[in-house]
Amino acid sequence: MFDKFTYMHLFQKDGWFAERSTSFQSDLLGCAISKTFGVGETLYHHGDPANGIYAVLKGGIQITAPSDDGRDFVVHREGAGYWIGDLALFSGSLRLVSVVTTQETQTLFFPSSRVERLVYRNPEYIRDFYALTHENMQTALRIMANLAVTGTEKRLVLRLLHLDEGASEPDGWIIVSQEDLAEMVAVSQPTLHRNLHRLADLDLIELGYGRVRLKDRRALIESCVS
Repeated sequence: MFDKFTYMHLFQKDGWFAERSTSFQSDLLGCAISKTFGVGETLYHHGDPANGIYAVLKGGIQITAPSDDGRDFVVHREGAGYWIGDLALFSGSLRLVSVVTTQETQTLFFPSSRVERLVYRNPEYIRDFYALTHENMQTALRIMANLAVTGTEKRLVLRLLHLDEGASEPDGWIIVSQEDLAEMVAVSQPTLHRNLHRLADLDLIELGYGRVRLKDRRALIESCVS
């Protein structure tokens, strides 16, 4: 049985949802459908019609976007507490990115028909959804700005710090392959490999198979401003 009060508690820790009014939280969760995805399953593809908003309860997602030559590139990864799908829904446009799970992932899905009905009945709620779009745009601009930073190791550290905020597991591991991480940092895999092992030799990070864990976040931050 769907219990919206359980999910309200999970999302009230921090982030966009936690900053909304209790009435908005309750009304929005009343629109939700629980959906679980296996590893590598697609929430939606680039170019799909917008059909709703997703919130990640547990697990993780990977976001890819096509370049002008048609190749998909890994843009970002996020974990529990992340909301996505609002931009295309409210603009009446097609999806700009593809979203695929990186592990078994539990989500809440908010169908467009229910969200539109909610806003029709409560016009003031549109400001709450604009706040979500603003937060996601802030994330996109942060990614773009960090990619413009010179120095491959510094770009790598900035990306790891960002991923650690949203995509890490409860035990601190960031689940990401070196191939995908290289795309996110815009470097070759050999260059990424060298930089990762240098950071590991400095005891700033720990490496595992398909995963990374930050050991000294403060020192990593200081390395970016020095």
